[in-house]
Amino acid sequence: MIKKTKNQITGVDRRGFMLIEALTVLFIFSLITVTFYSVFTVGIRYIQDAKNRLGALAIASEKIEIIRNLTYDSIATDGGAIEGDIPQDEDIYENTRQYHVHTEVAYVDDPFDGTGFSDVIWFEDYKKVTLTVSWSNGENTEKVELISRFVPPGNEIKRIGDGILSVNVFSDQPGGAGIPDSKVAIYNPASGIDTYSYTDASGSVTFMGSGLSNFIQQYQLTVTKAGHETVVTMPPYPESSYEPVDVHASVVTGSMNVKNIVQNELANIRILTVNPLDEPIANVDFYLVGGRKLGTDMTVLPSVSIYNLNQNSETESDGEKEFNLVSPGGYNFSLIDSALDDYEIISINPGASFFLLSAVGTLEVKVRLAKKTTPALLMTVLDDFDDLPIQGARVRLINTTLGYDKEIETASDGKVFFPDSAVPFLPGTYQLEIRADGFSDSDSSVIINPDELKLETKKITAS
Repeated sequence: MIKKTKNQITGVDRRGFMLIEALTVLFIFSLITVTFYSVFTVGIRYIQDAKNRLGALAIASEKIEIIRNLTYDSIATDGGAIEGDIPQDEDIYENTRQYHVHTEVAYVDDPFDGTGFSDVIWFEDYKKVTLTVSWSNGENTEKVELISRFVPPGNEIKRIGDGILSVNVFSDQPGGAGIPDSKVAIYNPASGIDTYSYTDASGSVTFMGSGLSNFIQQYQLTVTKAGHETVVTMPPYPESSYEPVDVHASVVTGSMNVKNIVQNELANIRILTVNPLDEPIANVDFYLVGGRKLGTDMTVLPSVSIYNLNQNSETESDGEKEFNLVSPGGYNFSLIDSALDDYEIISINPGASFFLLSAVGTLEVKVRLAKKTTPALLMTVLDDFDDLPIQGARVRLINTTLGYDKEIETASDGKVFFPDSAVPFLPGTYQLEIRADGFSDSDSSVIINPDELKLETKKITAS
């Protein structure tokens, strides 16, 4: 037996401790390095952001100073509600950074001397200039904004040819209200106006000035906001191929012109196609129509509503199909003929016709299907008086020879499906019993054939 000396043992232990110490030092060094790099990176980013912001402020201050040196009548933009020579939008390079400059000149109707056409003298009391300088930081768009007011030399001037267009943007969903910060762009090449502004906290924005004059249904509005519907007005029929809901705005001088626009937050729809055991069925063709109503097709009788979602589609390999960021509203689901050749609809939850709300976020529509070549029974129970479906009717299917005895209640559409489990459902003659409160009992028989989904309808009489 070989014995190790004390020094040998101590040496081995010492080498082990040296390795642990080296790893500890390396870990601490790595931690300090990563922390320093993170702090350094954040610091550099803050310095760059501050530099960009200072550059934007310098540009905004320079532009405002130029405008301050103009006469009151010259404070107006090219294509704006107040027509003039100041560019509405321009790109400027400062310190190798590209900035976008947007200049908005708008009249302010001060309530001190009355508003609108009830103003003591005129509704265009003074001008407000909003100068926005924006830039991209690689992830988001940053901006600085300067606002300055300019008063006329004396009382406001009465400009008989100027008009007012007030746009109200709101949601028609339950509990809906005005939509703030929606971008409202207005365009009319005939009058030379091509400008935009944003709605206030109540969802309203007002355009006033010489660019707004007598034009009936010729001002195109485009309303946009992240996560919301994009609404674009259209010319009236027959200039448009159908009668649109959102028609171009009109401006009649000497009156307050109001345009109301519905803009809702977008939501999602998830279609699921499953078999009677809730297992996914892939590649099922279907048709989905609905959402925001765009207008009415007047060229056919009866007239047909036109919606912004009208699409043939199919579920994917997992039996699902997502429709992301779609308009809320009523929808209709149906199978395409190619799918109807193979499947029968057992049920659709919440229904073939359903309503999507913004607040839902994602609405799941589950479509249960049965193969037409599967031995099964799809029973529909109706009221003999009015042919309406009976919910809650107890349908019992019995075959003592096969050992089958099952009772299921009908759904809201009066339908019930056998089998409802993985228990084998064999062909044969079954006794059928239907019981419903307030109705006479119904007893009959039904034959289930091999490789065939049996469709059966029973009408029962009120007792």
